[in-house]
Amino acid sequence: MSKVFDAIVVGAGNNGLACSCYLAKAGLKVLVLERRHLVGGAAVSEEIIPGFTFSVFSYVAAQLHPKVVSDLELKKYGLRSFKADYRIFRPVDQKRSMMVGGDIGQMQAVLSRFSKADAARYPEFRKYLSGVSEFVHDLKLQTPVDLVAGSIGSRLKTAGFLWEHRNVGENFYKLIDLFTQSSDEYLSRWFESSEVKAAFAFAVGGSLIGPKSPGSAWLALHGGSTGHADEDAISGQIVGGMGSITKAMARCAEDHGVEIRLNSDVTQIQTRNGRVHSVVTSGGDEFTAGTVVGNLNAKVLFGKLVATSDLPSEFVSDIAQFKTNGAAFKLNIACERAPQFSSFNKQETGLDSPPIVQIAPDMGYLEQAYEEAKPGWYSSRPSMIMTIPTVLEPSLAPKGKHIVQIYGGHTSYELTNGSWGQERPRFLKSVLNTIDELAPGFSDGVIDTQLLLPKDIEEQLNIPNGHINHGDMSLDQMFFMRPVPHYSDYRSPIRGLYQCGASCHPGGGVSGVPGHNASREILKDLGKRPARTA
Repeated sequence: MSKVFDAIVVGAGNNGLACSCYLAKAGLKVLVLERRHLVGGAAVSEEIIPGFTFSVFSYVAAQLHPKVVSDLELKKYGLRSFKADYRIFRPVDQKRSMMVGGDIGQMQAVLSRFSKADAARYPEFRKYLSGVSEFVHDLKLQTPVDLVAGSIGSRLKTAGFLWEHRNVGENFYKLIDLFTQSSDEYLSRWFESSEVKAAFAFAVGGSLIGPKSPGSAWLALHGGSTGHADEDAISGQIVGGMGSITKAMARCAEDHGVEIRLNSDVTQIQTRNGRVHSVVTSGGDEFTAGTVVGNLNAKVLFGKLVATSDLPSEFVSDIAQFKTNGAAFKLNIACERAPQFSSFNKQETGLDSPPIVQIAPDMGYLEQAYEEAKPGWYSSRPSMIMTIPTVLEPSLAPKGKHIVQIYGGHTSYELTNGSWGQERPRFLKSVLNTIDELAPGFSDGVIDTQLLLPKDIEEQLNIPNGHINHGDMSLDQMFFMRPVPHYSDYRSPIRGLYQCGASCHPGGGVSGVPGHNASREILKDLGKRPARTA
């Protein structure tokens, strides 16, 4: 059994698998080492309650990049999504609701029930955002430049980047507004209705942030800035759950010769003379490669696996200050029946229940959820996004029963005046009570639950503080600042050691983009061309 490879990828999450596929397609001999018993990282499907299969952590494929889908031929390897009406159902109370999504005419009809003025302004809002959304989408596949590096090569890269985007025009100023303004301030330019503004402001983002917090406007755009309109786009509900994405990636990887080893916890990355040399597992196995790629949070990669003495002190300090305070929770519910929302119109969708729901009726609700958690507590009426996959795929649960997956906020990693051991059941009750207000009697049909708080997510996925985006998606932690200045290009201070996790640009979401971008830089350094794609 070989222990010498061209490249070793540590972590079989979506980005690690994507990176391994690109490297193998270019002719490298690649090994992937995964700590857990299955591939996928946060994109997994597991039967955690007997008979019920959940997307345990991540829950929607809105960020999956069509270039990754196309390059890796993921549809060939079994990736499928449902083509049903996947507009977002937003209950406001037991009588009023809105379906968010669809074309301009559909949205205007929905918004007019709350404000005719807002409905009239919606086309202008959509047009205004379209340009900056396309710009953000294009930036995702860019390797960030180091604006202050003094080398000729770095300056040429910066000049090339600026030239490529010389026609960005007004979109640059629009982007600055998004990064600096609160979602409440930003959306008030167009809309007057609190319910309408909440439909666009909703974004938990894993961070403790409210609609009046500076920079929250960016999170609202990021959540919907996929820009994926081509035929390779995969969105909505994935057949088989989110684990189907990473299973397809693993099939692609193995088809191109990648060796994947599960239950292989890497505990050390060794160097020689400033260059990466090998990785060592908890079982004592050592694997050698000239290229090692960490599909890990930067704090884990550089704070635990690499010796501090191998890194510049300023870099170590910058990594330690990378903000990763998780504030979101995930709740998986096995239930007798899907939630019966009083305000849901079955005739509008042709479905008995909505497959995706947002609970955040108005801006005041969102702000209260934030204010309650801000002192180090949790929201008594949390904002949440709920998916009910069994509406479209009944086989995920026993006949006639359902699964409900909830992602929401806000919580705290540590409670200021209490313990999660004591408060966990009370918080769970508050989530179920919130649902019952809009879907009376739902909690009576709950069979079993799995509640994942930030500390649970940290323990299971090795993500510091359980931040689902591996770090705040704020202006000071984006693009050439992610994860730290001078090393946003997927490289590191150690030659041959790279990073490809979600703590790199462009950040969180099951996109495959950090893995795609990192592989491009690795192959460039090795003097190899990426494999040609269709």
